[in-house]
Amino acid sequence: MLYVPSVKKISFRLIIFSARAWKSCDFHLLLQFTNRTDEMIEHIHIHNYALIELTEIAPATGFSVITGETGAGKSILLGAIGLTLGQRADTSVLMDKTKKCVVEVVYNIKDYALQKWFEEKNVDYGNSVVVRREVSPDGKSRAFINDTPVNSKDLKEFGEFMIDVHSQHQSLLLARPEYQIELLDAFAGNRELLAAYKEKYTVRKKKEVELSILREQSLTMEKEKDYLNFQLSQLEAATLKEGEKESLEEELSTLSNAELIKTCFHQLTDSIRDADTAVINTLKTSKSAVSALKNVVKDASEYEARLESVLIELKDIAMEAERKAEFIEYNPGRIEELNTKLNAIYELLYKYKVETVGELLTLKAEISSKLDGFLNSSERIEVLQAEVEGLEKQMQELADSLHAMREKAGGELCEKMKGLLVELGIQHADFVVFSTETEDFTPDGRDDVKFLFAANKNQQPGEISKFASGGEISRVMLSLKYILSKSKKLPVIIFDEIDTGLSGETAYRMASIMREMSERMQVISISHLPQIASSGDAHFKVYKEDSDSQTISRIKELNSEERVQEIAGMISGAEITSSAIETARALLRSN
Repeated sequence: MLYVPSVKKISFRLIIFSARAWKSCDFHLLLQFTNRTDEMIEHIHIHNYALIELTEIAPATGFSVITGETGAGKSILLGAIGLTLGQRADTSVLMDKTKKCVVEVVYNIKDYALQKWFEEKNVDYGNSVVVRREVSPDGKSRAFINDTPVNSKDLKEFGEFMIDVHSQHQSLLLARPEYQIELLDAFAGNRELLAAYKEKYTVRKKKEVELSILREQSLTMEKEKDYLNFQLSQLEAATLKEGEKESLEEELSTLSNAELIKTCFHQLTDSIRDADTAVINTLKTSKSAVSALKNVVKDASEYEARLESVLIELKDIAMEAERKAEFIEYNPGRIEELNTKLNAIYELLYKYKVETVGELLTLKAEISSKLDGFLNSSERIEVLQAEVEGLEKQMQELADSLHAMREKAGGELCEKMKGLLVELGIQHADFVVFSTETEDFTPDGRDDVKFLFAANKNQQPGEISKFASGGEISRVMLSLKYILSKSKKLPVIIFDEIDTGLSGETAYRMASIMREMSERMQVISISHLPQIASSGDAHFKVYKEDSDSQTISRIKELNSEERVQEIAGMISGAEITSSAIETARALLRSN
């Protein structure tokens, strides 16, 4: 397991210098993070990760160096911390495949203005924040912030405020144009100007998407507009009314059977009222008979009243039948008119595959609304076009201002970079910030920025990725970060073997630059160079121990004498000579 004595703690704050971090981290927020006296990382707990059985680390403040032989496990500690930053993990990280891996980092974020972020994520806020990542033997991974489960996206987002490492791999990001322009903007102090431009750019992009969709819809609409107008005219010409079909069908049925209806009603009237044997006459006789019994039969009066009621009802029926018979006339013209109207309705019902006139009226309303939408769409296209043109005018003004700032800052950056690169051993270094205008607006303006580099006399500067070696790229990146640390006061940096391939006076100057940077921020360097190892305020060593069954990585903070031995070993190799020891002591005294 890893173990660090509690004799002296080392505190470090870390900043992501990946392309993603430069994009996602707000420099205003980063500026708030600097010059803090509070520890950022209070405690690190690692259990069952790779070669680490168990370690508890409580860092404190200073320029720290971490050394150890290749393969000793220097990067394991960073890999474990990387889990808490949202990096992917599987069972391969488990030392003991039957137990879960747990990595826990405790931060003090008192002065980091992150309350709003915690509120948005519905996570409890406190000055002390615990971030924990667990990987189970079944491969499942869980993450927590202050014991609240969080997803990978939130874990990464929080991690971008806290920790990352700069390595030779990240140096390759320098070849990416978007990374170069972000570095230039950081140096130029373009944060607010760029934020204003990006806001306009985002709005314009959304409006352009809407405009594109509307234009495509408009093309489709034009093709069906004539047909919809024809359908609407046809439905309007039918002058449809709710329930009309049923009413017309009833009237047609009546007219078509007029003679039958008249005959039946005449027969009804005759049998009830007009015939010699009419029902009414018979009932009148019956009523008179009952009336004679009123003084004899108790219920006779009731029977008489009931018969009277029946007589009244029958008289009404006879009158209504007579009236209906008089009003019903066979009318061939009206029948033809009704048939024509109903046939038109039937055709519409069949054509539009509906059952009722109500559905036809609904369809008519929908077609009318769609045609109105065509008109509204055309008007909306005109409005959007005007808005996009207005935004582009504002964006152009902001892009021009950004260009002017970048041009000015580019010249200053070139001069500073040349001086630093010469100090770092590239005697004929040339550094150029080359900018051309893009055809259209980009997320960063209308500048295509390229950092060009040449290391030799009479060499035309070219793209860094093509013209610079790995060691030269590392020195270019270190110089850029050194310059930015003076102008922007960035948080702390971890350099993970950025000094690979360097030696001699260049290594001394790199160590000097790191020490100077540590006066403005906190610097941690994982290094193989004695010049850098001797420059740290504290020195940790990572090493391996073998047991009968396994190999375990350990880390410890070196005391003064152990530090002399470690640096001497870095100078002379496995056999530590007296001259190497004296050189190590001299290196430590010089710092």
